[in-house]
Amino acid sequence: MIRPLRALVLLAASASLVHAQRRRSLPLDSGAVGDIARLLLLEDVRRFDSLELSSALQSKHPEVRRRAMLAVARINDKRGVALLRARPLDADTALAATMVFAVGQLRDTLTIAWFDSLLSNPRTAPTVATEAACALGKIKTAAARAVLARYLTNVTAGPRTRDAIGEALLAIGRSTARGDIAPIVKWTSSPDEEIRWRATWAIFRPRDPAAVGDLLRLSDDRSGHVRSWAVRGLVKSQADSASVGERAEAKLLAALRDTDRRVRSEAIRALGSYSDSLALTALTNGLSSADSWISVSAAEGLGRSRLSSVVPALVAATDATRPCALRATAIRQLQPFANAEARTAASALARDTVPYCQNLAAQILRDTANAGRGGAGGGRGRQPQQLVERPMSEYRAIVERWIVPSYNGKPLPRARMRTVRGDIELELYAGDAPLAMHAMTRILDGGNIVGSEFSRVVPDFVDQEATIRDAAVQRDEVNRHRLTRGNLAWASAGLDTGRPGYTLNHTPQPHNEGDFTSLGRVIRGQDVVDRIELGDRILGLQIITNTAK
Repeated sequence: MIRPLRALVLLAASASLVHAQRRRSLPLDSGAVGDIARLLLLEDVRRFDSLELSSALQSKHPEVRRRAMLAVARINDKRGVALLRARPLDADTALAATMVFAVGQLRDTLTIAWFDSLLSNPRTAPTVATEAACALGKIKTAAARAVLARYLTNVTAGPRTRDAIGEALLAIGRSTARGDIAPIVKWTSSPDEEIRWRATWAIFRPRDPAAVGDLLRLSDDRSGHVRSWAVRGLVKSQADSASVGERAEAKLLAALRDTDRRVRSEAIRALGSYSDSLALTALTNGLSSADSWISVSAAEGLGRSRLSSVVPALVAATDATRPCALRATAIRQLQPFANAEARTAASALARDTVPYCQNLAAQILRDTANAGRGGAGGGRGRQPQQLVERPMSEYRAIVERWIVPSYNGKPLPRARMRTVRGDIELELYAGDAPLAMHAMTRILDGGNIVGSEFSRVVPDFVDQEATIRDAAVQRDEVNRHRLTRGNLAWASAGLDTGRPGYTLNHTPQPHNEGDFTSLGRVIRGQDVVDRIELGDRILGLQIITNTAK
């Protein structure tokens, strides 16, 4: 006998499947391809054409309607809110969720009440409620936080609400306003690890001293992921404000022996905010670790102290026997308060076998020389990227190559990235980010990715490739794929400002939700991602399956 709750879930899943089958049963004919190509053009040049967008939103073809919603979100014009809200939510839950996602991307405070109505209604489809929660986290105001807090207080955990609860926890953690943490803390006792780490992140993220007691408790959680977020919040300023500075430091020192690498890395990073002898000794010992996440974080922590007593340890970390990443980090940390020592170490680093470190040494030597002369004058900032309309035939080709196969349910394309640490296999969201996919294939055809270096590696955060030669500024295509561990994106200083190099996440990045394009995810080789070090090179990247076939 099927229990009522399970039957409800099965019914919802069946209904969703029927909607998906119905949507895909309508083929993308030449007319629909042309409509989507025109929408892609509007996205590409960020042109808000209310007549064309309105017409596409009323199309008889569900995929054209869905693409129109995404186009409005990506064009990012507040007039799009009225355009999207002109019609009721579609009966197809995938389209309804996309509509809510699109409105959320526009970050209009006047939509808070609407999101509230969706989130608080138990009859709202789970995917729609989840997108409503995510949208409130993009608005970030006190009013949006209040809606999320009320939801988290009143909602009952269950299969239908699990995803929305998880997203609401991340959303409330993104709020710029502080408030009562009790609605979050209740979820730190959930038996579900996925819920617990999100709740821990949500109380850590605002840096509220009121959360320190709970973070101390959660630093003993059975999940390493939970513990890593908990110890990250035990920095000195917050712990002292909560009058538990000594307890927090003791917890961090103990966490250096944790079995989980993430916890050890976050503990050594948090210890960098303490400057007493116990912390400095632990950081100095961390410089000797064979794990670059530990040694690099230790060097950064010592550098932040700006104490003359740490100079010998940082100088020793620049020795030629030490890895490039540690040498470079130690020199950078010495620069602000021990310029002469940094310059001497940079001269030695220029003879390192890693090309990245050789180039970095030359840059440091220029910087230290300019510092002695008062600087060499300001350079030009990044110039605005001119929006260029491509031929319509190119947009149609992008739609036919990447969007049509995805719509038809073909397997997602994959790519293999070869690095000096091993191979990384990626699944690519080609249909959800077709312009980015088109740009990637051009980069691969040009061969400019071969030999490019990882120029930024932040332990337990991200590996970032240096900007690829001749790569153009990329149009962002923010989509409903979250910024998870193993996510593939590219570096950016804001929407539509990034030029690939690509980035690979060590950990989820909820604070960046809505601001970066998710182009794909690691499906094999995450251990390689976690071993990448500063200056490591990409030996090759090639598409190994293609939806066009």
